[in-house]
Amino acid sequence: MPSEEEKAALRPLAEPMPYWLATFRPGMPFPFKEFKESRVIVYPGSGTDGRPVELFGSTHAAHCFIYADYLRPRTDIEEALDHPAYGFRGYRSLCRVTLSEGDLTPRKWRPHVYPVEVDYTFREHHVAPFGFLEVLEREDGFDDAHGPERLAIVFLGADGIATYDALFCQEGATRGPFGLVVIDHGFGGGYARFDNGGLLHSLAKRCSVFPEYLWVPYESSVPWNEYHPVEIHGQERPALYKRAQRIGGED
Repeated sequence: MPSEEEKAALRPLAEPMPYWLATFRPGMPFPFKEFKESRVIVYPGSGTDGRPVELFGSTHAAHCFIYADYLRPRTDIEEALDHPAYGFRGYRSLCRVTLSEGDLTPRKWRPHVYPVEVDYTFREHHVAPFGFLEVLEREDGFDDAHGPERLAIVFLGADGIATYDALFCQEGATRGPFGLVVIDHGFGGGYARFDNGGLLHSLAKRCSVFPEYLWVPYESSVPWNEYHPVEIHGQERPALYKRAQRIGGED
């Protein structure tokens, strides 16, 4: 679980709820441009792990998230969201909006990962591609100390590396995500690593698109070398990292 010390380090970064999210109503089209211009936390290989939402969401440091996993079917995600014990505590679903590829990449997209770098060893286990937006609304009886009034999570049945490429590395992209969760799941079905020197890191360098923060909670994953740990009192092993200031324009 995220530590209280990590949460305390993020609370000074609290932001107001994005206007598009505050005014969003069921039946409205998904304003993806506004979503992506918000602070977004990207979690490749996410499964149903709610910890990044607890860390960045409960501290109001970010309201928007992208979860991408090609091994978890939509039914698993929806069952977890709707389950009283496994869903996000203190939140109910305001709406669930099915998304098409065109909703996310209306101008199509050009891959920056070469075919030789991709090895879908577990392709036979891949789920049918899907995408949906889940807007969560805080329940009565909970206040700002628990988390913001609303959260927005885009769930994708998709390759996490391709997701980063398609949504943040295309021509005209203005910035990378606010945060990236870096957890390599070993034998969990990933064809490439997300941590330092892995394919996702190479993609970020290739396109010069970096998140501002990394959350690397496990020792088995190595933070990218462009980042330095956020100093957190009482924490033996750092897990939260911030991008180091660039020197001379070089990463």
